[in-house]
Amino acid sequence: MRNLLFILFVVPLFSHAYASDTLQRSDLSQLAASANQEKLPILLIVSQHHCPFCVRLKEEIIYPMQLSGDYEDKVIIAEILLDSTNTILDLEGNSVMPGEIGNSYEVWVTPTLLFLDHTGREIHKRMLGVNTIEMYSYYLDESLAAALKAVRKGDQSYVPTNKDIQGDAPGFDQLY
Repeated sequence: MRNLLFILFVVPLFSHAYASDTLQRSDLSQLAASANQEKLPILLIVSQHHCPFCVRLKEEIIYPMQLSGDYEDKVIIAEILLDSTNTILDLEGNSVMPGEIGNSYEVWVTPTLLFLDHTGREIHKRMLGVNTIEMYSYYLDESLAAALKAVRKGDQSYVPTNKDIQGDAPGFDQLY
């Protein structure tokens, strides 16, 4: 009985801790090199330390994705924390603050999921915030499939529009 309780309650905690540790990277240029070599898109999760929607997204969607192993040959997943005070290496190997990366992509809400090629170019429409967690996996799977297809075909036709960046946020233009 004790072993069953351990398996049911303690093991999931360790597996989530492992998944969490593998999300945050200090060198995105290594991811870019892997993405280029393996012909995979990069899913860059832009979040913050104290964002409840980010936590929920990671716990209910992202960590289970990582732990399943079903996405290892479909995407490289990484997270940057906009409010981190630690410098990281961007996709080109430059030392930057994570907020600078967020600014370069005009990220204004967390979580934001960016679908990138190895050069850092957006290859599919980003996902902003979390509306309905029940449908999130479906939309994420669809986006990942489209991003993988774009990378494998070398398709560079996607160009983010202001609507893609803003989403349906009223008053977005007044935020800056």
